[in-house]
Amino acid sequence: MNYQDFQILVDKNHHIRASSEQGEVSGELSWSINQIKLSLQLIDSGQTNTELLKELGSKLYQALFPDKINARFHATIAAAQANQENVRLRLVFASPELAALPWEFLYDEDTNTFLANNTETVLSRYVDVPSLKRDIKAASLPLKVLLVISTPPDLASLDAVGEEKLIRDALGKHIEAGGIELDILQAATIQNINQKLREKPYNVFHFIGHGVFKNNQGFIALVDNNDKSKLLDDERFANFFLGDRNISLVILNSCQGATVSSNQAFAGTAPNLVRRGIPAVVAMQYSILDNTAKLFASEFYRTLALGYPVDAAIQTTRNAISMEVGLDKRDFATPVLYMRAKDGIILDVKNRREAVDARSAASCRESAEARDEERLREGSNICMQSLEYPDGAVALDSPFYLERNGIESLCYQTLEKPAALIRIKAPKLMGKTSLTRRIVDRGVKQNYQAVYLDLGGVNKEVITNLDNFLRWLCSKVSLELELENQVDNAWNTAFLGSNDNCTNYFKKYILKQINSPLVLVLDEVDRLFPYSEIVEDFLGMLRSWHEKGKIDQVWKQLRLVLAHSTEVYIPLDYHQSPFNAGVPVELEEFNQQQVEDLATKHGINSQDSLLEELRRMLGGHPYLLRLAMYDIAAGKTTFPDLLQSATTEAGIYRNHLRYLLDILRSAPDLVKALQRVVNSTAGVELDSMEIYKLHSLGLVIRENNHVTPRCQLYRDYFSRVL
Repeated sequence: MNYQDFQILVDKNHHIRASSEQGEVSGELSWSINQIKLSLQLIDSGQTNTELLKELGSKLYQALFPDKINARFHATIAAAQANQENVRLRLVFASPELAALPWEFLYDEDTNTFLANNTETVLSRYVDVPSLKRDIKAASLPLKVLLVISTPPDLASLDAVGEEKLIRDALGKHIEAGGIELDILQAATIQNINQKLREKPYNVFHFIGHGVFKNNQGFIALVDNNDKSKLLDDERFANFFLGDRNISLVILNSCQGATVSSNQAFAGTAPNLVRRGIPAVVAMQYSILDNTAKLFASEFYRTLALGYPVDAAIQTTRNAISMEVGLDKRDFATPVLYMRAKDGIILDVKNRREAVDARSAASCRESAEARDEERLREGSNICMQSLEYPDGAVALDSPFYLERNGIESLCYQTLEKPAALIRIKAPKLMGKTSLTRRIVDRGVKQNYQAVYLDLGGVNKEVITNLDNFLRWLCSKVSLELELENQVDNAWNTAFLGSNDNCTNYFKKYILKQINSPLVLVLDEVDRLFPYSEIVEDFLGMLRSWHEKGKIDQVWKQLRLVLAHSTEVYIPLDYHQSPFNAGVPVELEEFNQQQVEDLATKHGINSQDSLLEELRRMLGGHPYLLRLAMYDIAAGKTTFPDLLQSATTEAGIYRNHLRYLLDILRSAPDLVKALQRVVNSTAGVELDSMEIYKLHSLGLVIRENNHVTPRCQLYRDYFSRVL
């Protein structure tokens, strides 16, 4: 992932200067520290809730992002998204008072997100020390990690054994593959640490133990020769790394390692380490529970081992903590990243990437032996030159579109019949829009007129009033066909109802004007289902248009295509519903042959045993499969890495899974229903409305009156986060 930088510098006079690729913009930090002192005291004592943290985060955001800077920040995000990039948000504070605040709680009300959790806006504290310009030294394989565990018997006990086991488990695959080398030191004396650091050039120094902050100074608790605690102040602790050009990252899994003094900016342990030359330091600004510390270690190292930059890895880790522990706790904002480095890459995956490329090339060659040569040449050419990121409908000329066992032919043949009605049903991301786009294209090639309308994007104020909605429909179709909009002149509200006005308008001002068949595609029709004010009358009108086509020459020209995500749950008269007329088309998941064909198109060996493992995890879900194959073919990941990280915040499905999770969290009843489904080994019987909504989201498969998770990915992820 590439990044666009957005740096905010606040000087001692509270003047803000924000800089990005779009240039610089300035403002003034305006607030009263007294307004947030109570919130800070409650957070320090652990008395938190979601509202408190959002309120604090919003005040911090409003102070740091006045109007001009906020506008520039969102413009930078938009520009980055357009280029499929993320944003690096770097915060620089010259004032110790400001540096001491928990900026990791920054909360943007417009997007309803804590910036420190949003993986598209990675957040770090940037320590600006001009005299020390040292970037992270990207390590070649293996990445060397020294884990120091300090448990003085005279201090509170820590679950050091549990954390060590968790870190070993998290890194096990990478250790076995030679990607990471882990050494552990438990007798954490000064002499032993110095000796260990001399033995080999470590890249990461990870400390687990106690840290305290008193008298405006940070201390790390080591062990003395008498097996008692020995507090080492931040300056002496930093001396461990003097002259060490290999250590690029220090992790302080301690109670107060990230706390800074309100009187001296570098009095805290973490920023002082950066000042003394360490490119990146991760530390905790609040005391951290063992369970959260374990979760941090697991998520952070799994992500880092995949080659992610340090700041991206810490961002995904914060987000994982927020999902596991909750947004009502301070835990997600506890890890703080201080950086001096321009780029956060710590692990050089070049050698691994070359190996991936070699395997991809080998897969293409193996496909040649299993498939005919023409298909292989096509797949190889695509593999090397024409990869397409799966975003939205598949382009008409895309080689990655798979036909669905004669469904396309059925739709094309039906389209030629007068007054045709095609009903396409499938959950989201199963290919409805791609199919409807091809139906439109086929109509155009037949010299038909064609209009595609996505009802999912219609404003709520339009679809809550039948007359407004039908006026919109007539105006929109006229616009698409480049016909003059006569809605205001034609609408007769004195004597006719809305349906009559719309029907007359379509006949007189649209169908008679074009004098050719019209393909009218209405996508996301189920968007209307919750709106009783319009849905029954509108759907009844569509059915009447279809029936008119059986006897009226003008209406014979209309070809209706309705696409919706699931079954219709609203009660409709049998003779007034368009969903029991016409030709039904239901899109199923890809079968095994289609999965293999898709793999071949991506230059992946269709006989690879790991492809079957991928299919077991994802089923035949078109979007999930395409996303996996794109990243594998592009050399961004491997089958083993993808399978291991799929359900984590480091995995390629993180945005998709988070999108679904956000929807579920706004509907507590659905959360309970899905919990039952993912935690059961057999089909679960649910309320019909719950089935409808979960199936519409594509989360479940219906088997009579029972449902099961659509794929193992959903089962594993939602059983963990719900």
